[in-house]
Amino acid sequence: MFIEQVDIIGFRGISQLSLKLNAKSSVLIGENRWGRSSLISVLTLLSLDNKFYQFVDSDFYHDQYENYGDKIHIKVTYCESHSGELASQAYQALLPVTYQSNQDNLSRITYLITADKQNDTIITQHLLVDEFDKPYHIENHKLLIAILISLNPVMTLKSSINAENIPITNQPLSEYFIQELSNQLKESSTQLSQDELHRGLKAAQSLLEYYFVDQEHRYHYKQIAKKTSPRSEDWDSLERINNVLDDLDNDYLRTALLGIFGSIVNAKGDNALSQSSIPILILEEPESQLHPIILSVGFRLLHHLPTQKIITSNSSDLVSLFPLECIYRLIRLPDQIVVKYIAPNSLSAGVSRRILFHVLYRRPLALFARCWLLVEGETEVWLLRELAEQSGYHLSSEGVQLLEFAQCGLKPLIKYANKMGIHWYVITDGDMAGKKYAETVQSLCPEEKNPDDCLTVLPARDIENFLFKHGFSHVYKLAACNTVQHIDMSVPKIIQKAIHKSSKPDLAIAVCDDAKSRGVEAIPHLLKETFAKVVKASKDWD
Repeated sequence: MFIEQVDIIGFRGISQLSLKLNAKSSVLIGENRWGRSSLISVLTLLSLDNKFYQFVDSDFYHDQYENYGDKIHIKVTYCESHSGELASQAYQALLPVTYQSNQDNLSRITYLITADKQNDTIITQHLLVDEFDKPYHIENHKLLIAILISLNPVMTLKSSINAENIPITNQPLSEYFIQELSNQLKESSTQLSQDELHRGLKAAQSLLEYYFVDQEHRYHYKQIAKKTSPRSEDWDSLERINNVLDDLDNDYLRTALLGIFGSIVNAKGDNALSQSSIPILILEEPESQLHPIILSVGFRLLHHLPTQKIITSNSSDLVSLFPLECIYRLIRLPDQIVVKYIAPNSLSAGVSRRILFHVLYRRPLALFARCWLLVEGETEVWLLRELAEQSGYHLSSEGVQLLEFAQCGLKPLIKYANKMGIHWYVITDGDMAGKKYAETVQSLCPEEKNPDDCLTVLPARDIENFLFKHGFSHVYKLAACNTVQHIDMSVPKIIQKAIHKSSKPDLAIAVCDDAKSRGVEAIPHLLKETFAKVVKASKDWD
């Protein structure tokens, strides 16, 4: 099973949050104070160490004025990973507390935790409820809750451990699973030698063990493992193993991988996993301690673990490793935390491919932005970022990312931004193509917004002609004919000659240098007005 949804009211830093998770991997991103630590705390209530937690005063939500609430409501809905999963022997005891959805015919179990503060007393309840939040009439809720958690325990891969319990890399059970997985991979692929397989899997084991060491003890762990720690060629071997795993669809391989993981957990000396357990993994900012290359290799491996992963991150490198539907933006509003994500089939395959390539692969940092400034081409990106800074607007610091849309198309970017809660603003040329882009803005602008607040149409055929007519003609004349005097040639021809003799990037740099030497008054008023609108849109979270 996996955690399908978490609903939280009144717990620590969360006033209200409803989060529907992905069955495989959910990457949660957001600005500081979106409630990450509070959400992780809720999820750890579903761990083997924290069963039947009793709430205390500090667990109740309080606002910025330190006004505390008096009720906590946490509802966690588990769902079958595949039809018939609950028919297995391990889940037999839980059948009386399951219900089935008519939409997908999958069975679900809902665990409800509540707390009521009455004067100096806090009453905590742990219940299993139906789809209408009505408690089941059973004698022992806690016994069944304990079984549910033991089968799908939440485990945080950044846990604190005692120095004497540091995992050891030569655990016999882990060695057994490494050998089994190595044999299976050898049968399935002739691409790898036995030595490469063994070295790569040892690197995988070390990576998983590394996550069980907190920062305080990591130096001690490094000293222990220094002689046997993976080398660069071991990581290369693991990457080749990842390539083989990508091409195979073998449940036994996934089980062996889970066996390696489980043996490391058991070696840690805490609550052991049963043979039927499939843990749910929580990874907090895994990019903070790993080189990006090792991070990429490691997460390709984790992808093959047959278990749900919930990841918090501030890394554009890490986010770019996941499909669009795995990425969740969490935005704190005054009364709640809003979750934005791409629901299955909500974007066409064509739109998804364009966003995946143009944003996730080429501009992953844009996923963290508050607002996208959408421009036609790279020239505008070079020019406008610099001219905005000269106008007193540091766009990156204001949460604004510039994206060119000529190759991707404007519609896919706006559709994705709307679904992910990213504000956007379009600057387009005044030619026929620009008019069509303006029509796109009109059609896709959210109902609560005025399209004029999302669009600037340059009064010229392109950015070069606009700048030529608004104070920068001498820049283009110098580039075209090495003079600032009158040239007996049309403006478009002068510009074309300047581009031919120089280049668009060089001309953009020349314009920016000229504006810098003359001061902010040299920057066209229309552009300064646009920068102000974009920054306002970025701050307009409510």
